[in-house]
Amino acid sequence: MSHYFTSDDGVKSQPHLIEYTISNHTFSLISDYGVFSQGKLDRGSEALLKHLISINLSGTILDLGAGIGVIGITLKTFFPELKVIMLEINERAIKMAKENIRRDNLSDIEVRTSDVCSALRENEKFVAVVTNPPIRAGKTTVYRMFKEGYDHLFDGGSLFFVMRKSHGAPSAQKFVAELFGNCELVKRDHGYYIFHAVRNNEQK
Repeated sequence: MSHYFTSDDGVKSQPHLIEYTISNHTFSLISDYGVFSQGKLDRGSEALLKHLISINLSGTILDLGAGIGVIGITLKTFFPELKVIMLEINERAIKMAKENIRRDNLSDIEVRTSDVCSALRENEKFVAVVTNPPIRAGKTTVYRMFKEGYDHLFDGGSLFFVMRKSHGAPSAQKFVAELFGNCELVKRDHGYYIFHAVRNNEQK
């Protein structure tokens, strides 16, 4: 059985466009079978994006588990000065993300094939890590994303993530709070919880 959080060339391919609107800006991205939320913008990413575009993002950010590039491309469009690194393990999603970047003629945005943060250099740091983690990959993988994301944040850098309450948001908040020393629930949106944690080296 194929999953969007793995790489499986055996899944049939039928590229198609998905459209979504965030804050009066309409996006049109290429999607395909075998990738996350292949037919539409998922509610979790939408909720996370609505929060992120309401705050002042700058510097270099990491889109962890980027899929076809929805979060990274949307943020880059709203904040053109951002530098965005997108990490993804699913080769078909990576192909779509690269094509979507090309179609939108975006610069300072890069996609890397990566098992969580394996494609990053040890000293590669970010001011923010954003993720809509793949719940079906299991808690071990999701919590590994939080831990490796923490390792690649500057002191004072932020982790933003979204998760449904029914998918374990309270326990994820507890894990991140133990890791970072803090984890604030900043918004609830139709069952999706958006969290913000800040790395403070003095806490470790």
